[in-house]
Amino acid sequence: MSTLHKSVIVKNLDHLGLVAGMVDELEIEKSIDKVIVADAQKKGLSFGILVKAMILNGLGYVNKQLYLTPHFFKDKPLETLFSQPINAEQINDDALGRTLDVIYEYGVSELYEKISHKAVVLLGLSPSTVHLDSTSFHLDGEYKSLEPKNKEKPIPIKPLKGYSRDHHPHLNQVVLNLIVEHKAGIPLFFLILSYFLFGDWRLG
Repeated sequence: MSTLHKSVIVKNLDHLGLVAGMVDELEIEKSIDKVIVADAQKKGLSFGILVKAMILNGLGYVNKQLYLTPHFFKDKPLETLFSQPINAEQINDDALGRTLDVIYEYGVSELYEKISHKAVVLLGLSPSTVHLDSTSFHLDGEYKSLEPKNKEKPIPIKPLKGYSRDHHPHLNQVVLNLIVEHKAGIPLFFLILSYFLFGDWRLG
């Protein structure tokens, strides 16, 4: 009697199925692809899919460089997470870098505002009160902010040293302004600002 041996491939879904499901429910991928359309001449994943991949990677309890992202997805059930055939090599640093570039060109805060508005509508929320708060983040490494030649492009922020909420005043800081709605605490709008715009804020 001959015995047939079938190879067994194990994929780790973990908590990422819940994250992917919420991304789909809030139509985040669709919202991005509606306003930032990928070049049909170039083969590859849409920007919406690549943002979804970054969300999954970021909520996968890892803090690695972009070029290691394919390694993160090697043992994940990609077709289940993305509802289409995808291989891990497609989620590479070149594709992710291009995605971040086009989002920057479009406007990060403007894109997020569209996504959050869609999410609030889909969830049936009608915020009557919002909460605003600011915090600072330190940046490692050297950042050279140059003024854009094209005045229509976003003006880069200028990280500077100053008061640090996470106790790293020797490193450059940027400030995050965040507005959340009062029912579910969903962020509605955010804006990253240069530290120096806050003047004496660093004393508080």
